[in-house]
Amino acid sequence: MEDVKIAQLDKQQLDKINELEKKIGVTLVAYDCATMSSQGSGAYQTNNSTHNNHPS
Repeated sequence: MEDVKIAQLDKQQLDKINELEKKIGVTLVAYDCATMSSQGSGAYQTNNSTHNNHPS
């Protein structure tokens, strides 16, 4: 089993996550991409900001 860590978010990032959670009605979890395996499913991609997201 992989040892994956929860991301440490600043206030601005956390506010964006909270806003999105309210908008779509789900709980989101931000993972530290430095601890994730590079041989994963490819479901995560890096964007121009400091966090990762699902391509859909």
